[in-house]
Amino acid sequence: MRQYVVHEVIRRTLITNPDQLVVSGNTHLTYAELYGRVLRLANSLKELGIGAGTMVGVLDVNTHRFLELHYALSMLGATLHTINFRLSPEQMVYSMVHAGDEWLFVSDTFMGAVKPLTAKFPKWVVMSDDPNYPLPDVSIAYRYEDLVASGVERELPEADRVQDTDIFSIFYTTGTTGMPKGIRYQHRQILLGALQLFHHLALHTAGARVSSGDVFMPLIPFFHIHAWGMAFFPAYIGAKLVLAGAAAPDEQVKLIQQEGVTWLNMVPTQLYMLLGQPDFGNVKILTGGSPLTSGLSRQAAARGVKFSLIYGGSDQLGTAISVVPEDVAPDSPEALEWLRVGMRPLPMVEVSVRDKQGNEVPHDGHTIGAVWVRSPWLPEGYYKEPELTTNAYINGWFRSGDLGMFYPNGGLYVADRERDAVKSGGEWIPTGMLEALLSEHPAVGLVAVIGRPDERWGERPVAVVKPVADVTAADLREFLQPKVAEGKIASYWIPDAFEFVDDIPLTSAGKINKVVLREKFAV
Repeated sequence: MRQYVVHEVIRRTLITNPDQLVVSGNTHLTYAELYGRVLRLANSLKELGIGAGTMVGVLDVNTHRFLELHYALSMLGATLHTINFRLSPEQMVYSMVHAGDEWLFVSDTFMGAVKPLTAKFPKWVVMSDDPNYPLPDVSIAYRYEDLVASGVERELPEADRVQDTDIFSIFYTTGTTGMPKGIRYQHRQILLGALQLFHHLALHTAGARVSSGDVFMPLIPFFHIHAWGMAFFPAYIGAKLVLAGAAAPDEQVKLIQQEGVTWLNMVPTQLYMLLGQPDFGNVKILTGGSPLTSGLSRQAAARGVKFSLIYGGSDQLGTAISVVPEDVAPDSPEALEWLRVGMRPLPMVEVSVRDKQGNEVPHDGHTIGAVWVRSPWLPEGYYKEPELTTNAYINGWFRSGDLGMFYPNGGLYVADRERDAVKSGGEWIPTGMLEALLSEHPAVGLVAVIGRPDERWGERPVAVVKPVADVTAADLREFLQPKVAEGKIASYWIPDAFEFVDDIPLTSAGKINKVVLREKFAV
């Protein structure tokens, strides 16, 4: 690589695996064909005036067009804003204005929903398979495929001038507490973070271990940390990549079988939905974003799903991934539990668990503290948010807002968000651990534990349960009692109330939305 920049990743693939496939809906492209489209697109965009520093917003599901934009915009030195389509309309527009989007590339999937924005954003490119898809009524509008068709297939001199310290992309947090926060990443930061993640999975005994022979299908959207780096890694090793677009769970299973997919990433709620499909199983999965309950992990293992848990986020990238300790048999029940709870920091990442005074807590497997992170790919802070940056990024460390603990063998367990943990009588009750135990009950589908204000104790836990069979609060309390006797939980952890619901709301990242649950049940 001449520079540690994004477009050099796919250029290398032309040498190593030019005939390998990228599958997107009914479109099958070799990497060589994809690269040709990228060059033609980049040259057309250059003619439109898109260049170094231009902010380009992209609103799309995971498609080959969105993938191509990663590399074409990289060649031009432009900045890619991956727009989170799961934000509320108000939050989505806020992120577009806050980032300063000059151009919008919008899939026909979303054109109807964002049509009212034409007065605010004058430059649009519509992405569609339909060559006659109507253009919006704005001053400047093009069809994506027309730009690809009219572009010249030649290398751009601008591509060699892009530096690895230039900003490659900006994306926004999920906005569950206030407006979303923007985080900008340089080329070198986003590539270091993404590639170290997969190097970790190749080095250790992990359920989601990767190899060049895997067929990859990201179910994490590109708007979320570039699908956890999946916009880069398959091309980096020249592996087959399958993009699921807007496919529903049953369609995703068909894709897995049709294209021979072996490796996926997703949040636990997506895994829960896929396990509801009868033909799903025998794949490798990287999951994270919220705790993986023991009940869900056992269901997955019974289907032949090998998994690893990842810890990280938009404002720190990948930080730690679960592995099986060297002294544990890889296929044992103990190994399954380690993959659910025992994460090892990635190479070049430091994790510190601290008390309120900032001191390291003992690595004893039960002392919980605040999780701090330091790595070579940490961003400088939140875009245009100096106060928030000062509170979170401190002397080269990122104060994550999470609670966790270290096991004596160096494994990290992230128990909860500080804002989600229940503070009862001055003691933390990590809701993630309680949810994991409740999920072991066969009648529990999804479960979330929140805090409800209490005059005596400050807060007390309340469990919100989506059942899959008949179950009562008394049943679940009785189910937890042996966990107390075994020392897995304290008696005061048992929820004061159980609320049974038909469904549990999710955030824009597919995590359980505890803000909405607290508004309804923590009163």
